[in-house]
Amino acid sequence: MDQAYFIIIAVFLSIFGTVYTYLSYRNKERLALIDSGLSPDTFKQMAQGKRRLLLVFGLVFIGFSLGVVVGFFFEKYLLINYNPLGYRNYPQAYLTMVPLCIGISLIISFYINRRNDK
Repeated sequence: MDQAYFIIIAVFLSIFGTVYTYLSYRNKERLALIDSGLSPDTFKQMAQGKRRLLLVFGLVFIGFSLGVVVGFFFEKYLLINYNPLGYRNYPQAYLTMVPLCIGISLIISFYINRRNDK
């Protein structure tokens, strides 16, 4: 029981340390950029790049979960309609649908980012 308290405290301290280090170094970086003569508009451009990255990650996660769902239905279809040897599962359904849906989501994010650039 005592070890659980140490693990919880260590996790929270790690999260706090990571966030504190990130925020302090980001502040130092911004101050150094301002001292070197760059305009504050560069921060807006940096934030826009982060938004694009978040869009890509969000669409990839949506594609992953959609691939798992489509793989599930594809597996059920194969089990019902094509099961000559009495298989219990078809992992090929997941192994094909997950990368396919992730690839489609990456293509969609590419076109969304390209449209936003114009």
